Amino acid sequence: MAVQRKITALVWALFMMLSSILAYAKSGQYLYSFQTGSENWGSISAKSHIAYFGSDNGNLYAFDVDQVKVRWTYLTGAKVRSKPFIDNHRVYITSDDGFLYALNRWSGKLLWKASLNDGGHHRILPANHAPWEFDYTKSSPIADSRFVYVGSADGYFYAFSKRTGEMRWRFKTQGMIRATATLYQGKVFVASWDGHVYALNKHSGKLIWQYQTQGAIPSSPVIVDGILVVGSRDTYLYGLEPYNGQIIWQKALPGGSWVESSAVADIDDAYFYIGSSDAKLLFKMKTQTGDIVWQVATPGWSWGQPVVDENRVYIGSTGHDEPGWFITQRGFMAVEKETGETIWHYQPSIISGFVHGGVYASPAISADKVLIPDLDGYIHVYQQ
Repeated sequence: MAVQRKITALVWALFMMLSSILAYAKSGQYLYSFQTGSENWGSISAKSHIAYFGSDNGNLYAFDVDQVKVRWTYLTGAKVRSKPFIDNHRVYITSDDGFLYALNRWSGKLLWKASLNDGGHHRILPANHAPWEFDYTKSSPIADSRFVYVGSADGYFYAFSKRTGEMRWRFKTQGMIRATATLYQGKVFVASWDGHVYALNKHSGKLIWQYQTQGAIPSSPVIVDGILVVGSRDTYLYGLEPYNGQIIWQKALPGGSWVESSAVADIDDAYFYIGSSDAKLLFKMKTQTGDIVWQVATPGWSWGQPVVDENRVYIGSTGHDEPGWFITQRGFMAVEKETGETIWHYQPSIISGFVHGGVYASPAISADKVLIPDLDGYIHVYQQ
């Protein structure tokens, strides 16, 4: 009994010491890390101090940011590279095992799962040789009051009942769907590797309009101040009219780079932020014109979607060590929104493989902390 009391006292002392450190931490100060043990390509979602994220080990984690402990895990049959969608008491994810999962977000209990018919799909990951597929990401679910919507590597875009998981409709494209859709004014906007952006009736799946780019589209379409912003591997960034798909503006980003990243709106929607690929740049752009306000160099490929708070924009980058190629390094940055000045940064650890590490997925901000999904097998936590 005396030993148990000593252990309890020690644990409590360690917890109080960590709490004291967190209370007086400065912006950008490293706080702690949580180990998943496998590469983390999935973005993080957070609500009420609980962060939800998947990993290549097939697990979805519910992690208590304040108490620094796992609330629950759920094991799927393959890599989890989607961003969890939190919806009241449910959380939705997709897995490379070919299923969409609906889980109770408090307990991790399975409510239902539905087939996306792509469990046998073989990813052609980034490599130093053709084919240049660079198939590293995953379509993430979104939801409204009735349906859950998600794309699949089988080329279909699906709508499922939130309550039962029953498929309500599906729409066929001519390529994989790796981008995450967005909802706006009764429509759902979908981007496919066939190079098209599709506007569908969200209730029926009926095609309203389509717009063709000249490259695959892993970039997720995003509505910013009434404009549909989406990038393509044809090296252009597009601002489209959501009602009819007409071009409002079209911009070739510097360096002839693929546009892998997805836009994120500033708080007032007048501007948005987006990364790039070979250009190794983060941009602040005017929503209505697509004009560049500022651009700042990133260490490597800034493929992911940035995250913004009141004062800063956060983005990671991945790198490689291929001899004879241009220099591309691992990194993560917190940038001042008005000027583009780097406030703090860190360099992720190196890992084996052509992509030798870094941060692809979007971080999350929870309880004044920045949670960063690193390819080194850890979720690193810094002071906001």
